[in-house]
Amino acid sequence: TTGRDLLGNLFENVRKQGALNLDGNSWAEVHDNASLDITDAITLELWYYHDTSTTNEGLLGRWSSGSPNENYLLNKSASDVRFYIFTSAATDISAAISSAGWYHVVGTYDGANQRIYLNGSEITSTAKTGSIPASTTPVEIGRYYKGPYEQTGQLAQPRIYNRALSAEEIQRNYNAGKNIYS
Repeated sequence: TTGRDLLGNLFENVRKQGALNLDGNSWAEVHDNASLDITDAITLELWYYHDTSTTNEGLLGRWSSGSPNENYLLNKSASDVRFYIFTSAATDISAAISSAGWYHVVGTYDGANQRIYLNGSEITSTAKTGSIPASTTPVEIGRYYKGPYEQTGQLAQPRIYNRALSAEEIQRNYNAGKNIYS
């Protein structure tokens, strides 16, 4: 909201940074804060290395057991990444991934539509309305639902915005990182 990501880096000055190397037993957690109660519009964004493992693993989100603790989530399986939003019910959309490698994944919700982008391009969208509930669930990076859905692999530059980024902003962010994470 002040032009900085969760780590305090300016969005305009993204530096080449290393990725989090997760082993299935480690993750990062951002404890409950009112700034994470994003109810009207949201963007989840990150780079991650897809290793084609068959497990369902958390990437970035605030998702636990039942309402009001299901809010927003990016996760992956062996063949896709999914973006979940909960308003009056959970809705997910997915982007298919078939090969190992680095991917830029973005999910947006603007109060009318839910979209998922892969490597700067919109893959799919669905109409969705309503407010995301407030919650005391922490944001988890590299897992969800308090385990056992921990990520094994690499994640980089996880970001949460309190608005839906435009397609142009998503393409710009992808272009800024594609030479680092490829």
